[in-house]
Amino acid sequence: MTEKKTEKSFQPAEAPANAAPLESWKEIAAYLKRDDRTVRRWEKSEGLPVRRHLHQARSSVYAYPSELEAWKAARQPGFDQAPLAMPWRRPLPAWGFALTLLLALVSVASGPILTPPGALAQESSGMVTRQVWAGPGVDFHGVPSADGRYLPYTDWETGDLAVRDLLTGENRRLTDNHNRGDSVEIAHAAVPSPDGQQVAYGWFNKEFFYELRVIGIDGSDPRVLYRNEEMAYLQPEAWSPDAKHILAQFTRKDGANQIGWVSVADGSVQMLKTMDWRYPFEVSLSPDGHFIAYDFAPEEHSPQRDIFVLAADGSREIPLVQHPANDLLLGWAPDGKRILFASDRTGSMSLWVVGVAAGAPEGSPRLVKKDIGRVRPLGFTRDGAFFYAVPTGMSDVYIATLDLATGTLLAPPTKATERSVGSTTLPAWSPDGKYLAYVSPPLDEHFSTGLDSRIIIQSVETGEERDFSPELKHIGGIRWSPDGRSLLVVGYDKNRLYNQSLYRMDTQTGEVISILRSHYEGSIYEAVPSSDGMSIFYHRDDVATKGCHFLVRDLETGQEKELLRTVAPSFAGGLALSPDGRQLAFVTFAPAAFDPETRALKVMPAQGGEARELFRVEDKSEYIRGVAWTPDGRHLLFTRATWPSEEPGGLWRVSAEGGEAQKLGLALDGLRDLSVHPGGRQLVFTGGQPYKPEIWVLENFLPKPEAQAARLEE
Repeated sequence: MTEKKTEKSFQPAEAPANAAPLESWKEIAAYLKRDDRTVRRWEKSEGLPVRRHLHQARSSVYAYPSELEAWKAARQPGFDQAPLAMPWRRPLPAWGFALTLLLALVSVASGPILTPPGALAQESSGMVTRQVWAGPGVDFHGVPSADGRYLPYTDWETGDLAVRDLLTGENRRLTDNHNRGDSVEIAHAAVPSPDGQQVAYGWFNKEFFYELRVIGIDGSDPRVLYRNEEMAYLQPEAWSPDAKHILAQFTRKDGANQIGWVSVADGSVQMLKTMDWRYPFEVSLSPDGHFIAYDFAPEEHSPQRDIFVLAADGSREIPLVQHPANDLLLGWAPDGKRILFASDRTGSMSLWVVGVAAGAPEGSPRLVKKDIGRVRPLGFTRDGAFFYAVPTGMSDVYIATLDLATGTLLAPPTKATERSVGSTTLPAWSPDGKYLAYVSPPLDEHFSTGLDSRIIIQSVETGEERDFSPELKHIGGIRWSPDGRSLLVVGYDKNRLYNQSLYRMDTQTGEVISILRSHYEGSIYEAVPSSDGMSIFYHRDDVATKGCHFLVRDLETGQEKELLRTVAPSFAGGLALSPDGRQLAFVTFAPAAFDPETRALKVMPAQGGEARELFRVEDKSEYIRGVAWTPDGRHLLFTRATWPSEEPGGLWRVSAEGGEAQKLGLALDGLRDLSVHPGGRQLVFTGGQPYKPEIWVLENFLPKPEAQAARLEE
């Protein structure tokens, strides 16, 4: 699809005299103020001067600071010290995405105070950045109207499609999902028509697959435009200028991704391009409707993307931006003569523009604004204002000391690590209490880039930390095996050919093997090992039954037994096995619009049988998250939270035999992912909110077309 890129070559000289080398990838990355992945990529693509010890492992590397400094000085353009990160837009292409993302986004329980329209940050060049929406409920899955007045979005409290007036700050729902308490339906990804009178959007329906729908901006005339059970996911991208067709991305159940047109008149589809499991982060239609720009990773196992232009009828395709750096499409400028993109070719993500004529590049890309950070494009208005979202949330792993007998907080929570600040989650104590494992997802994973997460194992005695990269996407949970030699890991296949599946990682070598895969028929959400490590308990969703199944699987024979089945809209989470291995605790939950009886803490026999309810939340805005047994098996710890709210989540305790729940003396924003130390006095958990987007607009930044033409002539 693309020509092979030319790699830069930097040949190190003889070892500098009396120089102390950096002895690992970790030390090299720390010296350059980057992560391991970035410096490894630089060695391959830009000749970073890294040496290897002879007759040792391939990963046994070292580098001299003087050579790194010489490489930095020689690098073109100059080296930049800003952090490298870039989140993006694509959600998980599976039917379970709707529930998964909804439950993740309800963690937006608090946020910064809304900055009123008109609060500006003026750049010296005349550019203006302006915050237009912040605080609870902000959503980044819509495209602004052409006049910049309205932004359609998903109301994650109810699943409704809504629209925000960016001038007045008024929100109003366009659908009435909030009036149907038993609905599992959710709106997602909305695009206004050119005249602003209609909105096209994806809709996760009660049959558990996505439809393409259209509705009036005033909520009138809703209709289903396209539905196909074989499509695991679809996302509208743009309307044609004459409003007769809608450009959309599709993900089939076999994992293939497609770009195509949907007729507004009859819902017929014309597919333009079919890809494998890889998909564009961004698809943008030229203002005249003649060309489609998209970004794509041409190398199967590389995160680096280039930008391509496809004729609107699918007849031809031209590479627009090809570079060893990561180039991410932002969109067409309103004049149709330029394309805006983000690139890390200067060392940090910066804003670039490239001229386009007849779908082909015109001139060289030009730097517009350095260090734009992590942004997700929403779209241009007709006057050239660029709307985008930025993530502001953070999550960290904390340790608190508690007297579980009295519920007294003996010591305030402290961060378990100062590494990866703002991006640690899912902690778990080892069975002997000597180690703490946790996950460090890339900050941009909060915008669903699908980049690899790291699993870190920390020694409680020495504080030493070992990093593992299991090459899984969106890790959703980790649990220690009873012997401490491995971790059960729930995550996505690196090629994303499967839904969330189950893997085992060796805690010494980091080797990962697949235990149980799921396809588009359903995802595995949580798994815990039996007390002897010979079996696993897990629960998964199922498209056919539209419910959740609790199962136990013998790891040696592969035989399974169903323990319990729940039916939508009741889903499950918080799976926890009692210390004696005889009981399973779990939480049933649903979106806030559902009946409160679906949100309860329950226990059932580990060998199957009737579940007993221990605690139920009555308020529709409240939910339970995070469940852990005390070491003596007499109580269950859990957290309660409300949404939308700015109140921090609190820690609660209830007897395993039932009775009144007791609030303990610990409350923290986003409190979740509980794990009790075997000694019974320390509790490790995640705190903070990773999903806190803000909506901003960048204005007065594009050069006049005639000014660009003059530069091209020069």
